[in-house]
Amino acid sequence: MATSWAAPAVGTLLVGILMACVAEPPPGDELELVTAALPFEAAGWRARGDDEIYGTDTIFQYIDGQAEVYLAYGMKRCLARRYSGPEGEPDIVLDLFELASAEDAYGVFTHDRDGDDIDIGQGALLRTGWLSFWKGRWFGSVYSEGESQPAYDAVIAIARAAADAIAEEGEAPALVSELPVEGLDPQSVRFFHTQEILNSVVYLGFDNVLRFGPETDAVLGNYQRQDGSGWLLLVDYPDVETASWAEGAATEAGLAVRRDGARLAVVLAPAPAAAADGLLADATAEGP
Repeated sequence: MATSWAAPAVGTLLVGILMACVAEPPPGDELELVTAALPFEAAGWRARGDDEIYGTDTIFQYIDGQAEVYLAYGMKRCLARRYSGPEGEPDIVLDLFELASAEDAYGVFTHDRDGDDIDIGQGALLRTGWLSFWKGRWFGSVYSEGESQPAYDAVIAIARAAADAIAEEGEAPALVSELPVEGLDPQSVRFFHTQEILNSVVYLGFDNVLRFGPETDAVLGNYQRQDGSGWLLLVDYPDVETASWAEGAATEAGLAVRRDGARLAVVLAPAPAAAADGLLADATAEGP
């Protein structure tokens, strides 16, 4: 009798295991999952040719002059897909960049803040013929090689479908929320890790006085207040020693700076110079 009951029990257990395996397959490569979910057609534009995939060693073959921006945010891969529209309409190109983290995808998105906000992904900007967005660890760029109203509508449709194809979402860098609110221009905010990215907004030279690197997170914002204006830079360092070293170097370089533990607050291009005092006080726990 014991044997007659044991066999069905074992069989039921095996069936349950098999069903669990079928119901929860191992996750596939995220790029493959995103690619499979991308639309073949949108707003009358159809995918043309094969998708192209670029890595860190081949991205310069595809992007001339701007590849360094993506590499500065830990780019892993780039998927490029071309869409062809009705006769007489321009092609539209979709580029999806897989970055090191959601914070880095947000950082790439903030590199160019021109354009009008549009509700796509976790943030998107629309200019004439070009739309950029971020979602999760992905930054998307959709641009038209010519101008027309149908192409304009198709750029939006393709971007929206591409963002929907990305299942994950992520968080913007926590450091962004540490910027004081008073007088801040939200469209001026940038998140980055390197001196080169900072120089594209506020030129500080190439000596790396603030000791930027892969392990430093930095956020920059422009302020207009009653007592003046300036750019406030917050930098989080991996340890207090590095932050202290950067504080000394920044002070020797004549920068308005204040340190709070492993975080450095720096005011760039204050006008008048006294305007830096209020920003530094608001940005650090030390107060005035």
